[in-house]
Formats: sequence, structure tokens, C-alpha cells
Amino acid sequence: MLSAQQACARVLADHAGILREGVEERFVIQSCTLTTRGDYWAVCCNSEDYVVHGLAEYCYVGVSAHLVDVETGAIETVANCTSVEEYLQDKYDLRAAAGGVYVLAPAFGRDDKPALINLRRKLACTYPQALALLSGEQAHWLTASRRRLQEAQRLLASQGIATRIELAPEVLNGIEIDVEVWYAEAALEALRKRLA
Repeated sequence: MLSAQQACARVLADHAGILREGVEERFVIQSCTLTTRGDYWAVCCNSEDYVVHGLAEYCYVGVSAHLVDVETGAIETVANCTSVEEYLQDKYDLRAAAGGVYVLAPAFGRDDKPALINLRRKLACTYPQALALLSGEQAHWLTASRRRLQEAQRLLASQGIATRIELAPEVLNGIEIDVEVWYAEAALEALRKRLA
């Protein structure tokens, strides 16, 4: 197993040779912590001018952390738009899917009239369109990482639309979603794309 010092040394070595105004930039470690599962070192680093001297104008942005695999030493960079925990959860879920894909599907059937009426109203569609969304390949509404689908599921539940997350061997025409689905209307809009 790689030690914290070895992980930090690898990250600093990756930053060697970066120039600022023709002079090599010096980087220092801000933090190094072992992830909850103990499989990665999460290493944060930045310019010495920023970390040690507090000169914000020399802060490098865009990276949340570098993950160093404790077994192989391989480095993965986590962009600052995602937390280390979210990145790892997506990675673990992808591994657990074993080649399958996560899809969001309705948790009710064609015979649940109140749920069907609510779906039709929320999507502003016809009854035949709403019925079509409840059967066959049309029932794979959305696809994304499991974490993103959990968020979409929560948003749709706030609108009275019950869903479930399934692991499918392949996507059957599901609409792929990402960070843009972060409020209820965006989740409904993504679902409306299934009507087209």
C-alpha cells in the first residue's frame, strides 16, 4: 500500500514543470486524507504562493483533488464541479453496475389512475402519451449515474411522480441527464423529451 508521503510525492511530480511567467511554479500539498474505503489518497495541492503566502491571485482553480490509488499509484483528477465523495460514489456505482446502466422508471402501472392523471397533468401531455410512458421501452425514462438519478427521483417525487431506479443491461431510449437537472421543472422537462 502506498503511504501518504508517496501519494503526495506522486502528485507533486505531476505538477513539475508548470511555468508561471517563465519560471517553474512551486506547488505544495494542502491536505492528504485516506478515503472512507481506504482505496485512495485524496490529495489537494496548489501553488506555494497561494497555500503558504495567502496570495489568492496565484490560486490554481479547476481541481477539487487528486485521487491516488493506494495499490497502483495511478492518479485521477477530480474537477472542482464535483466533490471527491460524489466522484467516488459515481465510480463505485459504475463498478457495481458491471456493464449495466442505471435507468429511472415509473414505480406505478397503467392501472393506477390517480398516478396516471398526475403524470399527464405534470407533463402537460395526452393520456395516450402518458400511457405510452408506462410500458415497454418507453418505461426507461431517464439514464445517468445512480447518484444523478436519485436526485431526479427526489425531484419527481416532489411532484407526486413515483419512480424507481433499475439496473438494465442496456438503455432503451432513456433520456440522458446530467447536472442540468437540479430543480423540479428541469426533471419534468427531461421527462417531456420522452414524449417526442
